Amino acid sequence: MPADDPKRAIGPATQALADVLDRRVETIVLGHDAGVRASASPSAGGIEGTAELAVVASAAVAPDDPDDELVDGVLVWSTVVSDRHRLRDRMRELRIAPWADATGEGTALRMAASRAALGRLVAATTPATPSAPPDLIVTAGGVWSSIPAPAVALALVDVIRRPGASQFALDHARLLGPLGAIPDAGERLAVMADLADDLLVPLGSVVTPAGLRAGRSAGTLAIHGDGGISDLDLVPGGLELVDLPPGETAVAEFKFRDTVRLGTRGRHFAIDVAGGLGGLLVDLRDVPLRLPERADRRRDLLSAWQAALWAGADG
Repeated sequence: MPADDPKRAIGPATQALADVLDRRVETIVLGHDAGVRASASPSAGGIEGTAELAVVASAAVAPDDPDDELVDGVLVWSTVVSDRHRLRDRMRELRIAPWADATGEGTALRMAASRAALGRLVAATTPATPSAPPDLIVTAGGVWSSIPAPAVALALVDVIRRPGASQFALDHARLLGPLGAIPDAGERLAVMADLADDLLVPLGSVVTPAGLRAGRSAGTLAIHGDGGISDLDLVPGGLELVDLPPGETAVAEFKFRDTVRLGTRGRHFAIDVAGGLGGLLVDLRDVPLRLPERADRRRDLLSAWQAALWAGADG
């Protein structure tokens, strides 16, 4: 990349956001020509932190000439019946006219293409030693513009399978890049602090325990919030959605029947969670995710998962 390539600015922007919020932040941008992944921890001891940044050309949402392997990767996530030749044509159309056909099957195509691109990005950037999930995961990219905000977090956790809890947010105006391009670090930090409250759309919190045993119940969840206490039975293999509006916080108290991994190993956890457009999502599916081999069963399962967060989804 040239020195002034805007993708480089995602690194400084992520570091500034981590410093302003005093939280560990990961940024994922799915672009037309490349995927970008950056992570940063708050600066400490008077030493300015430096974000880790990766730009992966093969993780573009709409590659210039999709080969069979890439098309097959999109087919894995597709909720619409299609064959390799037709899907290849659709991917080429997405490359030529990224804003066209953005409803119906076009939206389903974008959802599948974004998951596949994210998979390629994760494969190229995940370290050999797994790290703890960040406090906040921020995503951006034009591909999300036609997808309901609550479903964006689902697309991310479908691919990034990490035991733990994180909050998710959307850089809806795609301002992180321009803010990261401010050359002076002090000015960049000041502007980020001024815009912090309006910069991101909160998607909600996602809690993903690992090591659940198959059965009728894995345990219980109690939400302690402003509306009192609500209880929920946890069924392995599914998704549990708790209504938690933007701006609202709560404590999620988990009591599992068996030992699970959720940051640490244990049976009893109390986790601070924040609301968003998608509320609180408790992901009780496998880590890593296991999808059926048969295409029809896989499409049905993906559609069922999306239905909870995507009102009116038809594919």
